[in-house]
Amino acid sequence: MSETSGVTRPILDALNKAGYFAMRLNSGSARIGKYWVKLCPAGTADIVVYPPYKLPLWVETKTAKGRTNPEQVQAQAEFAYTVEALGHKYVRATKLDDVLEALK
Repeated sequence: MSETSGVTRPILDALNKAGYFAMRLNSGSARIGKYWVKLCPAGTADIVVYPPYKLPLWVETKTAKGRTNPEQVQAQAEFAYTVEALGHKYVRATKLDDVLEALK
């Protein structure tokens, strides 16, 4: 099971169905025809959730057995530090319940 289809997509779908404004974020770069497009910076969370009248929740998704690549560890730690310094929440989630708990 991939991280996107097994964890990220079900969490994103459930949040949107529950009325949250949530979106998937992609990092790195992508080739569109003959052009390269730069996406979000390395370490950016997989999902951003905007709860009503609250600051955003940033969600890094992983499968239950998922591991972070060594080169991503520092980038994710810096990203988490930055958003938490702004008063936002950051959570690493393997299931929807992890996200719902962070939204309380």
